[in-house]
Amino acid sequence: MQCVLYVHNHGERSATDGGTPRAPGRVCGMAVGEDPTVWHWDPERAITSFAEFRCDSDVEDPATLVQLAVGKAFARAGAVAAGRTIEFRGRQCSLRLGLEPGFDDPRRVLEPLLQLARGLRIRDGRVVSAPGPAPLDEARA
Repeated sequence: MQCVLYVHNHGERSATDGGTPRAPGRVCGMAVGEDPTVWHWDPERAITSFAEFRCDSDVEDPATLVQLAVGKAFARAGAVAAGRTIEFRGRQCSLRLGLEPGFDDPRRVLEPLLQLARGLRIRDGRVVSAPGPAPLDEARA
């Protein structure tokens, strides 16, 4: 089973695009499964930049893996032109990046992925947002 954490940055949509104007935005998400799907939540706006991190769902510390993957991807890629996709494959994870100005340095990419990774808990093949129940002794305290 695999887990994917993703960040999609969307461009704005103007009234001339045939709809209600919308400001640029960001969608962050996670999915778990045999081959989890990364959804494009607003198909009317182009994805201008993205980060997609994949690892096995039973990885002990996904936050550390995210940090290492982002650092190594940027170290290997060097100066990257906007619109180019960077791919990094590690032993336990993979990372795909599409960069643009404002989303083109390790800290800007790492921040939303790390927030997702720190809150990641997988139980019985499902993503949950809270740690498991406390042992009875701790629950009574």
